[in-house]
Amino acid sequence: MTITKENTVAEVVSKKLGSDHIFSKYNIDFCCGGGVTLENACKKIGVDFEILKQEIDAINNKISGEQNLNDLDITTLMEQATEDFHQYIYETLPQIMPLSAKVAEVHGSDHKEVLEINNLMQAVEIVLVEMVKNTETSLFPAIESVLALNNSTADISTTQIESVKKALNKSEIAQHLVSDTFKEISKLSSHYAAPNEACNSYRFLYEKLQELDHKLQKYMHFNTHVFIPKILKIVA
Repeated sequence: MTITKENTVAEVVSKKLGSDHIFSKYNIDFCCGGGVTLENACKKIGVDFEILKQEIDAINNKISGEQNLNDLDITTLMEQATEDFHQYIYETLPQIMPLSAKVAEVHGSDHKEVLEINNLMQAVEIVLVEMVKNTETSLFPAIESVLALNNSTADISTTQIESVKKALNKSEIAQHLVSDTFKEISKLSSHYAAPNEACNSYRFLYEKLQELDHKLQKYMHFNTHVFIPKILKIVA
């Protein structure tokens, strides 16, 4: 794929491995805001398109052996979602939450933003856990019931279609809440730049928040631009 100014951010993330890291570097939203063109994204952040293109091509050329997600079937995509994203969320939240509370308690008097960040994390934790639970206990089983029909759309019942669409709708609402929350956390933390006097716990919190933000953007891109379109093709 040759990158042009007319390509959307989402298109590039889907076809250029490693481009998500470059977009994160420049604070370009590649999940819910992935529909914007590279030209407009560059204008918004004030970076030259050619510089962005060169960085994306450079990191893409270094990465090999990874499979294009668009080539995977629905069952494999569900397995990948569980192994690559859900497991990460389950493992990472218990690490971040007590750390966020500790930093807020110790540094909140001098840095009010960590108090706000801790409050936002408490709220977003509930949404994230519920989002993953909905996916694993409602969406995936509904999809599997449809796939069991061997892709015979004539046999798909209205109830099955509605079950899939209801679970998808809940997931999309949760994704927008998560995306908006992390945009606010990124803003409050000056894009995860800890103060010069910050202690190791403070710095580690920001590192983990940035890592989680990036992983969640990849997950939401995966859902919005790869997984959900495949599902809609069989239930729309």
